[in-house]
Amino acid sequence: MPSFTIESSYRLPVFRHRTYEAATIGDACRLAIADEDWQGQKEDYESAGPTFLTGVWPGVDTAYEVPALALPPGFAEGENLPVPDGAASSRSVDQLAAPGTPAVLPRCRHCGSGRISRDANACWDEQTQSWSLLAVYDSQTCEQCGADSNHLVDWFPVAAPGTTDAFRWDVIEALQMPTLADDADFRAFCGEIHASQTIEQAAATWRNRAPG
Repeated sequence: MPSFTIESSYRLPVFRHRTYEAATIGDACRLAIADEDWQGQKEDYESAGPTFLTGVWPGVDTAYEVPALALPPGFAEGENLPVPDGAASSRSVDQLAAPGTPAVLPRCRHCGSGRISRDANACWDEQTQSWSLLAVYDSQTCEQCGADSNHLVDWFPVAAPGTTDAFRWDVIEALQMPTLADDADFRAFCGEIHASQTIEQAAATWRNRAPG
């Protein structure tokens, strides 16, 4: 089977906190922009961008040693990766707009809650006498656990009320363990006890289960 060397990247915001003496807020902001001393900087891993690919070469450990191959569509920065048949159930928001796509719900990567809000800008419309949405920004907040990030959520199909899938997500939220979403053992567990235990009982049973 062929081997390929892949260069993967992601954007990591770096920030600093520093005090400036200035006559006005604008002057202080200009001092901050002109300040080239980044000693004591911090990395904001919670707001790191998605992984994208910046290079691919044939062979083992061949980066920049042999001519690069062309990246397939969907892997470069800002492109949407096509979801193959049988892929995991979570999807990015940019892959959800196709006609006929099933209804989806954003869920917090930290606790699994679907109570997600986003920063937005609205303006009063004199004609309709209501607030008109102008823009939706990247910042997302989980109303359940309080997590806040530009890349806070994964997208999942909406679970119909009363179904095993809805029960499974309720238990995931109670446990605050969204990694269980694709866990086959957990899925089977919820299917077995869906009709016999409450959400709280199921969460306690899962927490206390024997290892393995």
